[in-house]
Amino acid sequence: MALFEVFHVVASEILIDPNDAQDIPQGALVTLDTAGYVTMALAGGTTFAIGIAGDSRSQGGDGGSYTAESGAALATLADPLRGALVIGSAVNVTPSRRRTQNRVSDFYNEVLASGKMTVYHSGGEFWTDVYDDEAYVPGTQVYMSATNLGHFASTVTANHIVGICMNEPTAYPSGVPGTETGFTQLPEGGNSLSFGNFLKVKMYI
Repeated sequence: MALFEVFHVVASEILIDPNDAQDIPQGALVTLDTAGYVTMALAGGTTFAIGIAGDSRSQGGDGGSYTAESGAALATLADPLRGALVIGSAVNVTPSRRRTQNRVSDFYNEVLASGKMTVYHSGGEFWTDVYDDEAYVPGTQVYMSATNLGHFASTVTANHIVGICMNEPTAYPSGVPGTETGFTQLPEGGNSLSFGNFLKVKMYI
């Protein structure tokens, strides 16, 4: 997964460009292009982030089928199964993971049917894994990245403050028994396999 909503204030439905093939992962900072369509945000110029993507749009990358938990928009060369669902685990063995698909017709493109993307804005708290690999300190401001589309960053970019860091990147528990996250990270207690590292942000925008 790329986004966990702690709470949100407003969830708008904003049109996407049907001719744009750019992947937009859930949890990315988004803005509007000159035609008023949702696109990935990047600090600089005169455009500003309007919110955080609540859906994912992906063209499938290698032709596979994906879900919001796994897809071309989330995978990396270093971790091609990033976000894939955990389907089994054993002690001292890398957990089994599998890519799946939401809907047979949509192939991970969650905005295909409606032509609109959910965009959370006007406040809220979120856990996201779309952030630059930098040091984050709780209580300090976070910004729109000037180097990576849609990413949160701790590097100052003037006039592009998007929120406050609530928790530095940490392993987010999946609830599947395992040892990747600590006992105190689960409300119900107990160790768990991780969905990966997530940054907790209180949004300004």
